[in-house]
Amino acid sequence: MENKLAIKLRKFNRICPITGYREGSIKVGASVIVLTDRGDEFGTIVMFPKKYPVASTQDVRLKKVIRYATEEDIQLAASLSAKENEARRIAAEKVKEYEIPLKIVEAEYLFDIKKINLYYKMEKDKKTPDLKAYRRDLSSTLQAEVTMRNINARDEAKFLGGLGPCGRPLCCHMWLEKPRHVTVKMVKEQGYQISPVRTAGMCSRLMCCFGYEDSGRAETRGKEEERHE
Repeated sequence: MENKLAIKLRKFNRICPITGYREGSIKVGASVIVLTDRGDEFGTIVMFPKKYPVASTQDVRLKKVIRYATEEDIQLAASLSAKENEARRIAAEKVKEYEIPLKIVEAEYLFDIKKINLYYKMEKDKKTPDLKAYRRDLSSTLQAEVTMRNINARDEAKFLGGLGPCGRPLCCHMWLEKPRHVTVKMVKEQGYQISPVRTAGMCSRLMCCFGYEDSGRAETRGKEEERHE
């Protein structure tokens, strides 16, 4: 089976498939500068031996690979995390200054540092206020175009990642495109009582794991019924 090549972008484990290439001319593992529908971004060429991850396309679309990254590009990309931490701190301070009922979750600079995405969550039961003045002030302070992106608890877990109770990285962060549909009935049929500690994930929703187990139980029941027919 033909290998599948893609660009893994710098942040949030985003994978953008690439097509129309000669595999012999592609250096897997090399850093590259690419153009996406958001602007110039930094990424790494990766290879998948069978198929792309289910969540490969996510919310970013690759337009073209511009060039291999220079040493200067790599150093700039390495400096972005510190800049994002500072931007997040400043954004949080201005949230207090403007008395806005939201929480800044994460900041993401694009490679040219002229654009920054701020991911935020609204406080419970609060409506999103008019953010124009806040965004304008922040853009002036950061000297960059600021885009505000409202996310929910599941998006936060998907973007930031972490370890599940199994000790492995969260499925939603690594490969799961959509969260599993899990009901209280599924959980109780597996012998668990609803508990924020034992049955809830980092997103505070019922863990997707219970959906996998429920599917396995249903498949096992189906095979047993076939044997008894």
